[in-house]
Amino acid sequence: MVDLIDWYKNAHPDVTDAELARRAGITRANLSQWRSNGVRGWPARATLDALAATIGRPYREVVDAVLADTGYADTGGSTAVAPRPYRLVLDDAVQVLTEAARLTNQPVRQQPDGSWEPDLDADGIPIDWAAFVTSALAGAAANIGGVDAILAGRPGSWEAGVIRDALNATVGHDEWDLWRHRTEPVNIVVHPERILSDMSTSAWENGFYAAENELTGRENAISPHRVYSYPGHELSDEMRAHFTDLGVEIIDGPPPPLPTVEELEAAIAAERENPTELTPEEQATEDALAAIEALRNRLEALQRDELAEYGQHLAEAVRERLTALKLPVPVTVSVDLDTPWDQAPDSPLEAWATGAIERAIAAAIAETPTPDTLPGTPLQRAEAALLAGENESADE
Repeated sequence: MVDLIDWYKNAHPDVTDAELARRAGITRANLSQWRSNGVRGWPARATLDALAATIGRPYREVVDAVLADTGYADTGGSTAVAPRPYRLVLDDAVQVLTEAARLTNQPVRQQPDGSWEPDLDADGIPIDWAAFVTSALAGAAANIGGVDAILAGRPGSWEAGVIRDALNATVGHDEWDLWRHRTEPVNIVVHPERILSDMSTSAWENGFYAAENELTGRENAISPHRVYSYPGHELSDEMRAHFTDLGVEIIDGPPPPLPTVEELEAAIAAERENPTELTPEEQATEDALAAIEALRNRLEALQRDELAEYGQHLAEAVRERLTALKLPVPVTVSVDLDTPWDQAPDSPLEAWATGAIERAIAAAIAETPTPDTLPGTPLQRAEAALLAGENESADE
């Protein structure tokens, strides 16, 4: 419900919460409660009627919003609920189209003063059922994402050809008049990591790989790791070169035997009873390794921060592009940093985007600078951020 209200307020910034509540016949406190907790109980029918009239949305859409808020219906974006069987959906469609065919328009008659009034003595005139059907088709196509999207199931069939002709006649061959028919909210989720992958832009991500290798090399320069190459576990020339680049010590021969559990427990107990103090050289080594680990942690945080910042810039660009379409429904754009990139949906890039909404998103992606344009290397940025944090702590 709050999404519908905010959509209306974004289009009418001069309407305050107090004025909107007055028009809907509720208190401002009620509206504030809806914002904080959603709609928990069923408002009165008069309230829903007044709210629908105020925000200019169909009564049924307002009721659907209340059903979703109160948990009696799933939101439109839920993928956990299985779609209804084909036959049930078809039966509902036939019922609606039949109901529409029985609708009538009331004839009017002119009064002596020249004004018009309903002619209650005349029989009703059947509605323009064909216009009703083509408007419904246009609404469904707009909800799905365009003419091509809604006909994707069997685009070459004769049925698809007939429907395409009807839609083109209704909304234009370039879909210029399609989007005013949309009835479902537009919920866009931006997956910045997947977008970067689909754009084949890898300089930024490769920079973080290089930074990690650099940190590993620094650790090995202070306290070298060791790998062993022996019969049955020989290192290939490529692996030898890789470990050499990282500063890892390569030993030809089997590793020494691991200590037994008893030996480990005895060593731990002895250290606990008589702790060994580190020598100045050992302490310096520990401090240097700790500094590298702190830099590694800052590097990991920097990667997520930069990805999040790119996602926010991208979301702003998408909102701006979608606003220009003047869609008659609420539009929300969010950023998802948690879904693994290979589990996120394909990005609607310009090369294969279809429909005005996908093309708007693709244009936003194309115009938003990627993290590849950030100055310096990731390691340089992480070192600068770590130094800035240390200076702030020192100032405090």
